[in-house]
Amino acid sequence: MSTPTESGPAHCGSKPKRFAVGIAPLGTISIGIVPMGVICIGVVPMGVVSIGVVAMGLINFCVVGMGVLAVGVNTMGVWTAGPVSMGLVQLGGRSSSGGHDHHGHHGSPGEQAREELMAYPTREEAEEAAKRVGCEGVHAMGKLWMPCEHHPETH
Repeated sequence: MSTPTESGPAHCGSKPKRFAVGIAPLGTISIGIVPMGVICIGVVPMGVVSIGVVAMGLINFCVVGMGVLAVGVNTMGVWTAGPVSMGLVQLGGRSSSGGHDHHGHHGSPGEQAREELMAYPTREEAEEAAKRVGCEGVHAMGKLWMPCEHHPETH
C-alpha cells in the first residue's frame, strides 16, 4: 500500500496537505469547490474558518452559513449577523425579532398574548374586544370567539 505524498491529491481518507486547491481539497488551508480543513475558501467551504457562498464551520463569512459565529446574508448559529439570521445572540444591534415590532402591543405579557391572538373563551369577551377595535359583531373560531363579524383584510 502506498502512502500519500505531499504532491498527490488531498481528499477524504488521505493525509491533509498544508495548502490544497481543487474540487474537494483537504488541507490546513484549502481553496476550491468544496474545500475542507482549518481555513477554507470556496463555494461550499467546510472548516474551522470558512469563507464562501454556503459555509459550514465554527466561524463563517458567507452568503448562507451555519456555525458558532456566522456572518452573512442568511445565517444560523450561536452568534449571528446579517439581514436574515437566526441565533442566540444577534450581532450588530439587532434583536432576535428582527429589530422591529409589527404589532405595537403594550401592557402585561398576558394581555399582549391575548391581544395578539384576538380569540376569547366567551362571546361576551369577544364583543367587548370588538367595541375596543371599532368593529361590529363576533364570529366563532373553533371553541373560541373572535371580535368582528369577519376577519380584517391583511396587508
